Amino acid sequence: MSVRRFRTLFSISTAAVVLAASAAIAPLSASAAITVVLSGIQYDPPGPDVRTNAQLNNEFFTVRNLSSRPINLSGYRVLDAANHKFVFPRGYVLPGRTTAIVRTGKNRNRAQTLYWNQGNYIWNNTGDTARFQTPAGKTFDTCTYKAVTGRARVGC
Repeated sequence: MSVRRFRTLFSISTAAVVLAASAAIAPLSASAAITVVLSGIQYDPPGPDVRTNAQLNNEFFTVRNLSSRPINLSGYRVLDAANHKFVFPRGYVLPGRTTAIVRTGKNRNRAQTLYWNQGNYIWNNTGDTARFQTPAGKTFDTCTYKAVTGRARVGC
């Protein structure tokens, strides 16, 4: 094998590795949209509605990556019926087969816990609808609930 042929093979295999790595954390495409879903909403945290940050952080929604591949959720958003909008931060990647929790209150984002930084409750105790959207505003998953006595959390 000549040096020139070795360089060509090396370049092709290097390109394949780079493409595979970038595809592994590619933005969520329309065809991949169903691999990330709304998985639950905690709409009425236990205790009185006192609007402390600690109590606001007991209200949350969850999203689940059903695939084994990491998904880049940068710019994706979740809205309620009143159009309160949470936008996933730039560079946010949800690992495969992982659930992320988005809490209503304030704090510093971590790997699978994000914060909406709100000072009021978002999810209505009587019922609401969450819409999971692409950065362009196309809804690809929803979760609707009606309040049920004795329950304050719903699985989607």
